[in-house]
Amino acid sequence: GRVGIFEVLPVSEKVARLTLQKSDATEIEKQAVEDGMITMKQDGYLKVVNAETTIEEVLRVAHE
Repeated sequence: GRVGIFEVLPVSEKVARLTLQKSDATEIEKQAVEDGMITMKQDGYLKVVNAETTIEEVLRVAHE
């Protein structure tokens, strides 16, 4: 069995505005996290806590 780790960017009003203004990806990501987005690494860590995968596997696949 494989377990996926995911990062989904919810497009809030602020994220949409930044996108339309052609802001850089770091700024858009920062806003998305402020709006509640869970990053791929965070999703992986949650799966480690739930014993669905290992920390080594998360660090291997979800580098920033």
